[in-house]
Amino acid sequence: MSAPIEALLRPPVEQSAIATHLALALLGVGAPQVLLLPGGVGYGLAAACSLRALWLSRRMTRLLRYQRRLRVLPSYRIHPKKLRASQGELFLGRGFLWDARHTQRYADTQRSEHSHFDRRGLLYSSVRATVDGVSTTPLKPLMTPLNSQWLLNPFPPRSYVEGSPELHGVGLFEKEQDVTLQQAERVAHTFVVGTTRVGKTRLLEVIASQDIRGGDVVIVFDPKGDGDLLARLYTEARRAGRAGEFQVFHLGFTEQSVAYNPVGSFSRVTEVASRIAGQLPNEGNSAAFREFAWRYVNVLAKVLDVLGEPINYQVLLECSTDIDALVVRYLACVARQHQFQDWSEQLADLVASEAKMPVQYKGRDRTAWASVELFRRNGFNDPTATSLIKTFEHDKSHFDKLVASLYPLLEKLTSGPVAQLLSPESSPEDTRERLSWKRVIERGGIVYVGLDALSDPDVASAVGNAMFADLTSVAGSLYKDAQRGAPLKKVCVHADEFNELVGREFIPLANKAGGAGFQLTVYTQTLSDIVARFDNPARAGQVVGNLGTIIMLRVKEKATAELLTTRLKDVEINHLMLDSGSTDSADPTTDVHFTSSTRQRISSQRVPMLHAGDLDALPKGHAFALIAGRLYKLRLPLFSDDAELPSGLQAMVEAMRRDYQHSYTASTDWATPTPLGWQS
Repeated sequence: MSAPIEALLRPPVEQSAIATHLALALLGVGAPQVLLLPGGVGYGLAAACSLRALWLSRRMTRLLRYQRRLRVLPSYRIHPKKLRASQGELFLGRGFLWDARHTQRYADTQRSEHSHFDRRGLLYSSVRATVDGVSTTPLKPLMTPLNSQWLLNPFPPRSYVEGSPELHGVGLFEKEQDVTLQQAERVAHTFVVGTTRVGKTRLLEVIASQDIRGGDVVIVFDPKGDGDLLARLYTEARRAGRAGEFQVFHLGFTEQSVAYNPVGSFSRVTEVASRIAGQLPNEGNSAAFREFAWRYVNVLAKVLDVLGEPINYQVLLECSTDIDALVVRYLACVARQHQFQDWSEQLADLVASEAKMPVQYKGRDRTAWASVELFRRNGFNDPTATSLIKTFEHDKSHFDKLVASLYPLLEKLTSGPVAQLLSPESSPEDTRERLSWKRVIERGGIVYVGLDALSDPDVASAVGNAMFADLTSVAGSLYKDAQRGAPLKKVCVHADEFNELVGREFIPLANKAGGAGFQLTVYTQTLSDIVARFDNPARAGQVVGNLGTIIMLRVKEKATAELLTTRLKDVEINHLMLDSGSTDSADPTTDVHFTSSTRQRISSQRVPMLHAGDLDALPKGHAFALIAGRLYKLRLPLFSDDAELPSGLQAMVEAMRRDYQHSYTASTDWATPTPLGWQS
């Protein structure tokens, strides 16, 4: 039966027992007569005492190593080739299953009598300052022993990773194990949350690298731009023999990017209007204008679809600013469908006639008015034409006010180099590769999506949401194919800085795409970022409620931390209490003038397995993971290899590191060696 108190923070009292046993062993071998033992018995005594000393030494070493690691954690760097997970599992890092023992141990480290474990004395500070000073001189090799984590080094370096290393150290009394997530659990989607500069993107690298090696379709959204992430994805694709499947879409590097039409692929034409109107304000009075803009874009999209013309942002902007020309083209198309032979001649006669245009057509093109008149005279029945005519007949000045919020959005999406990237059909001479999610999934592709959100967040959000809507449409098509017996491919979607991307289009993707083989892993900083994005806590709850596995790095917001802590049960921990007292005697006839007593007793109490404040104390690169109802404490590996990139991609990565310096630093400075030596 184990003791209720482990006492892992006690002094190493085994020292005296080890010394005594070693002394007895020496006497048993060298001078057994001192112990009045014959020689043979002396050797036996020496062997027994030596074994006992070894056992005590092992126990003391384990205790000292545990106490050392409460302050200084061992480093954790691996080469990506050494990423090994069992079949059907996803490797996340090294760690342990957190239970009541660890809550007890961590509570013990917070008690005031054990504060000396984290105290840095004057001697330690002086030695470390000397070592750091010598590290820039030719005497640096001599300082190697003092820069190591060797147990006999009394002055080990402590890295600047912030946080409380005790949160991981309490599990190092036993051995760490690989923490893995069953691949079958990933269809429930994964939520990775942590404040900036704590390792979310590095975890993305670990997971995406394994997805690439597994032959899965991998789609990575990177709104802000991380050069190291792009380099890692390409390196792993090349290492897996899949470099030919790798594509880059980046709004900030249009020359190196593939082209993509966010509204060119759809199952139903109404999706075009939803993808565009979804980016418009939807609060208060803006909701009515948004609905009108949706109807307007939907009419344009239906007309273009019937005409067989490309649908993209550039064409939609041209049509919305010159709807008269669209009316002329479409009504002529309707006449051809009805096999009306003299349409052009009658139209020319009506335009040249002296007939006056009605007042409601003031400011409109005369040819467009004549087309509408001919359409009505001949009694053609076409619902799409009727909707287009109603839009055309609307008072132009009032109409422009109703769609005032639509024009700025379309102009942003069709300005500068981005125009050719997002409306490739408008530039037939542009021969760059076109991105199609259906083709990507069919051929098992790998796609990096850089949205340049730091330069233009509105365009980044619009394109990102349109991509999510496009993926949802593709997922619906794949699900229908699967119902008919077609094989499904696993599609791993990683959305970094998820709060920059999330919109209403994401909810159906999270709800229903699992049946089409989609596995979503989203990364964000706080729950409030998602709430603010929707301006609706209930809708934000819909998003988070669809994310089954939670991996939480350091977070500072209490509401975010409680996403994890409120799902954990309470546990019982023990406290060793010292009671002492004395009682005076008032009886003059007795020889006992006072009595005293001292005793120890163990009390217990129920506490949460983890407090919200503990999440704010996590070191950089460390996380808690709630997997299938079980809580794991893990630390993330750092990759130790260098990326090998082709010249064009290398230049792009270097430009990203330069142009997005704060984003790059945010994702890597926790892993940069300090003068004291980096430790995870």
